[in-house]
Amino acid sequence: MKRYQLLLLGVALLSSAWLNAQNFGDALRYSLLEPTGTARFMGAGSALGPMGADFSVISTNPAGLAWMRKSEFMITPGLNINTTTSTLANGSADLAYDDAEVQFTLPNIGIVTSSRGGSGMETFNFAIGLNRLADFNQQFYFEGNSKGSIVQRFEELANDGGLDDFEAGVAFDAQALIEDNGFYYSDFSDFPDAVINRNQTVSRTGGLSEIAFGFAGNVKNKLLWGLSLGIPLLNYDEEKTYREMDTDDTVLFFDDLRYSEQLTATGSGINLKLGFIYRADQALRLSLAVHTPTYYQIDETFSSDMTYNYTFENVKYTGTAESPIGNFNYGLRTPWRFLGGVGTVFGEHGFLSGEVEYVNYANNRFLFDGFAGDEAEINKATADNLASAVNIRTGGEYVLGSFLLRGGVGLQQAPIVGDDSFYSTFSLGLGVRQKRYFFDFAYRRSGVKSTYTPYQVTNGSPQFVDNNVTKESFVLTAGFRW
Repeated sequence: MKRYQLLLLGVALLSSAWLNAQNFGDALRYSLLEPTGTARFMGAGSALGPMGADFSVISTNPAGLAWMRKSEFMITPGLNINTTTSTLANGSADLAYDDAEVQFTLPNIGIVTSSRGGSGMETFNFAIGLNRLADFNQQFYFEGNSKGSIVQRFEELANDGGLDDFEAGVAFDAQALIEDNGFYYSDFSDFPDAVINRNQTVSRTGGLSEIAFGFAGNVKNKLLWGLSLGIPLLNYDEEKTYREMDTDDTVLFFDDLRYSEQLTATGSGINLKLGFIYRADQALRLSLAVHTPTYYQIDETFSSDMTYNYTFENVKYTGTAESPIGNFNYGLRTPWRFLGGVGTVFGEHGFLSGEVEYVNYANNRFLFDGFAGDEAEINKATADNLASAVNIRTGGEYVLGSFLLRGGVGLQQAPIVGDDSFYSTFSLGLGVRQKRYFFDFAYRRSGVKSTYTPYQVTNGSPQFVDNNVTKESFVLTAGFRW
């Protein structure tokens, strides 16, 4: 994969200061889903769309709710461990650093009420509850020696558009920039290729969970239909602390700096999902589902601060500055999603199931009230850089009396223009089923490689950090039937 393709998720648009936090990476973050739900759902590779009989399908194919002939209540606590190995790729002899983020979550809680239906329907079921659709938790650290400085970015911003409140303005107030007749320069102006030591800690927390209400009907055990209303709730917090140190005294005056950024995003949305399952014969089931776009309203608050240390005429100086707290509210419309699947049942011994999902991530659209020019710019960047993708999920279940063994494998295509690679997911699970209760456990592991850039420059030396991310999830479901 080419580096510029990997880099896209970290690119920030050089737009108005208060819009600096919004970019197509945000759109991808909130539309790139990896449903968790119940342990049965996750253990079988999240591929239960054609099979149903599990609450979690309310967020994929709600028609599967109609297979449930008893009412159920279930709750699923979980543990996520996201490990990132980071290396400053453009540095010299830089080491790889491992960091992990561990979070307890609630992937699922829900209730399904089952009743006999009229007009030839075997069942007419109602469900309400919550499913976890995405996890944003991650922490990583890199360190190394390389050319250039983040101050060069602040120079470019100041000379191109003046002093904004969150980057160039903060750098100027912290004495990292010097003004001379309307032109801004820095200690690095005469040392653009100086090799200095740098490091950064990035901490991200939050996730995307969906409150869902669903109805489903079973028509003569032949055709199942389902409709659900989803209210996704998102929360995302990011804290970044970046440091540079001139340990070899290669830059005149400069000693070291620290630049910190804080971002908090909260929001909610609404969508509809319509699904069907057709029982072609005793063993074969075909499924189809359509998800409308989710319409989000998102509120972001962001701030930054900087400390700059330098020595002039043998006297050490320290400049500090803080930005105001910025706030911006905007809308986001995610793409349509289309799912199709096939499953086969082996009598009372288990099943195999597969599901394919198609999403065109380029159809994400930002909605800025009163800022048509900025809206058009960011939506063009989104359409130019994001692409359609196919997500494949397969799984199965094998019954041994009251015990059940599950497994699944998935492939998710990278949604970046020019990149046709896939990354894989595999899961394992087991369960115990009794007449009145059940317990299920599942483990899921996935891995992805990406490139992160701590800052963007036009004329200076770019910085690239290679991240190898491993995501592990452990979930346990306890459920009761009546």
